[in-house]
Amino acid sequence: MIILWSVTSLNYYLITYYMKYVPGNIYVNTTVSTVSEIVGYSCSGFAYKLMGGKSAFFLSFLISAIGGFLIAFVPAVGYEIASFVLIAKFGISFAFNLVYVITPTLFPTDLCSTSFGVCNAFAMLSSVFSPMIAELKEPVPMLVYGFTSVAATFASIFLFTKVKYD
Repeated sequence: MIILWSVTSLNYYLITYYMKYVPGNIYVNTTVSTVSEIVGYSCSGFAYKLMGGKSAFFLSFLISAIGGFLIAFVPAVGYEIASFVLIAKFGISFAFNLVYVITPTLFPTDLCSTSFGVCNAFAMLSSVFSPMIAELKEPVPMLVYGFTSVAATFASIFLFTKVKYD
């Protein structure tokens, strides 16, 4: 779970810092980013309820990786790049909300606040690197975004959603 929190935090802040370098109108890109973030937050709870933790994480990181690779590799302007930002931001916002929704179901009640604290500490440590990565030469920031999302996609496969404590 620490890996998922760390990648989510790193990528969430990375794409936010990287927005100033995304080609196209900054206002359109930011508006699309904000709207997709709201939709991603809204959909995450429903997806968790319908699909479970593993599948919801897998889907969110997969969408995030696709969006990041599209930004990195497809030369686009205007509404095309805005749609790529929408995909990437939707996926990572989806995952960002899932870490808060799923963590209480993975740990017993007496350890839940400790698990939040430990996971959040590692997440904040990884997010320290976001502004530095965002300033690297293109397409490195979105490649880091995409590859870390792919890594989290595979890490989510090993997530235990039903843990029994005695």
